[in-house]
Amino acid sequence: MSLKRRNFLLFLGATAGTAALGSFPIASASTSTATSGTAGKSTATAGAPFEPLKGPMPYKAVNVVAEQQPTAYATYELQDDIVLPDGFTYDVLAAWGDPVGDSRFGYNNDYLSFISAGPDEGYLTINFEYISSGTWEQTYETVLGQTLPFQPVREALKREDEAVEEEIDAFTLAGSNPLKAQIEQIAKEALTDQGLGVIYVRRDENGAWQRDPQATDRRITGISGLEDGNYLKSTGPATAVFKKETVKGYTDGLGDKIIGTFGNCAGGTTPWGTALSAEENIQSQVPEAVYGDGSSFEPDQKQFNIGFGGQGNPFGLAGNKYGWIVEVDPANANDYGTKHTWMGRYRHEAVGIRAEAGKRLAFYSGCDRRGGHVYKFISTGTVNNPTDKANS
Repeated sequence: MSLKRRNFLLFLGATAGTAALGSFPIASASTSTATSGTAGKSTATAGAPFEPLKGPMPYKAVNVVAEQQPTAYATYELQDDIVLPDGFTYDVLAAWGDPVGDSRFGYNNDYLSFISAGPDEGYLTINFEYISSGTWEQTYETVLGQTLPFQPVREALKREDEAVEEEIDAFTLAGSNPLKAQIEQIAKEALTDQGLGVIYVRRDENGAWQRDPQATDRRITGISGLEDGNYLKSTGPATAVFKKETVKGYTDGLGDKIIGTFGNCAGGTTPWGTALSAEENIQSQVPEAVYGDGSSFEPDQKQFNIGFGGQGNPFGLAGNKYGWIVEVDPANANDYGTKHTWMGRYRHEAVGIRAEAGKRLAFYSGCDRRGGHVYKFISTGTVNNPTDKANS
């Protein structure tokens, strides 16, 4: 099935912000695996070679007039599946817990970078932005076949007087305190399920994509470097800050070595064959604010809590080392990422690249905090060859 770009964009445009929301009450949803009801006729958007799916809310492409919407959308039955229009299929390449290198496939992916290595094969770089703490906890044992001390930690963090969940500075707990080891275990597993992953994929003779494990398959997790020595690197002005030995605030003592990446949201793919990942909501795991000299606030400013916030606290992660754009060369098995600090520290959402021969390199990235902006970085030098990895 082919779909022209113009028709596809028209279809997307028809679905954005055009629902008659005021004309129907909020309805409850069913968890049944049955298909949705047939009340209300839908017709394909002009030029689209498929009939749009009826979702839980009306939109223009599904032609249900306002008068029919209270009946047509009174109930909606959910399918525990990816629901696609007729003629479309999907293949599962990897799922949470599947082996990737010496680690596992992570949690909550919302960006993919595909870099071709041939007509029907290439490197797929995947982000794992965060864990959904409730479902992660409930399904951890089923998926990974091991247990974590969730209940003992929860009981230890409850206030006796109010019986509500509390936070704790696990970093300063004595090493002999069993609670410290329990919190570290949970935080370590949570951070393992975040970051980035690289897998090699290939399309078979039937046109289906599947994994083809290679030596380049690897995980760059939220704790890479903590125990395995696979630290991330940095470039730009903040590298000098990381190397300072005397600072106003906190230093992890690692100089320009960086432990892990997390909060990785949408990214971008460069013309020279690398993937860029944007560190976004790092404030959930480490202190976001910094002192005037660029050094980090102390780890106790973002403590661990049983909602699994403050995951960097038990390990004393320096907050100023997060909130950057990370670049990874998926074809280089020894590359665990470089944070480019020239491109600014904020809650990055996605990154776009403009590379033209004879012109300066331009990067665009948005800040995803409320009221955030779009920022542009322009290089000092000019590009000779847009596909040259020296552009990094």
